[in-house]
Amino acid sequence: MPTARYDGHTEWYEGYTSADVFSMLREFAVELLGRGPGDCLDLGCGTGQAIPLLVRAGWTVVGTDFSIDQLEAAQRHAGDGVRLVHADAHALPFDDGTFDAVVSILTHTDFDDPQTVFSEAGRVLRTGGTFAYVGVHPCFGSPFVQRRENATTLLHPGYRSVGWQGHAPGVSSTGVRAHVGINHVPLAGFFNTIISSGFTITQVEEPGDADPPIFLAVKSTKP
Repeated sequence: MPTARYDGHTEWYEGYTSADVFSMLREFAVELLGRGPGDCLDLGCGTGQAIPLLVRAGWTVVGTDFSIDQLEAAQRHAGDGVRLVHADAHALPFDDGTFDAVVSILTHTDFDDPQTVFSEAGRVLRTGGTFAYVGVHPCFGSPFVQRRENATTLLHPGYRSVGWQGHAPGVSSTGVRAHVGINHVPLAGFFNTIISSGFTITQVEEPGDADPPIFLAVKSTKP
């Protein structure tokens, strides 16, 4: 199994994602998902900061991530009764229909093939189950968007460029993209990935107060 991009960045990432904006995003994701009971997969759980929120919402949680470093940090948040699994999201080690719900936060830009990952999420989800995804807005949080200190936003050419971006105008030297890169998917491709994975979209939100929004949230079900 190849080295995970986030290995070696865990301490930095834990601090970076402890900011208020990310705490808000995790709370929003759990609210969007809804309350348990049931078995819930936290897909790409990272350092596990969403896991206590999911447990408090009544879910029995399994967290999975490709980074062993991240999973070691997640153990501190998980507590008793939470199973953590080292796995590639492109080939999940779970049987079909294992989970009542799947939640994934800030992950689609980290996957080599989001289509495969979302299809895997659909495979391990039971019929009638919920998939809640919250991530970077493909339009306004892309690597071709610069947010300036004067509250203006500058759009650069490149939005239609699909794939990994490491040196685009919106890649800050202090942000996560400078550490691990970003796999950009335009808005239409993002929605089509969810739809073609077999989900029915039931709710779309743009959480937070930023204008234009940084994040996009989608709730869907498996028919």
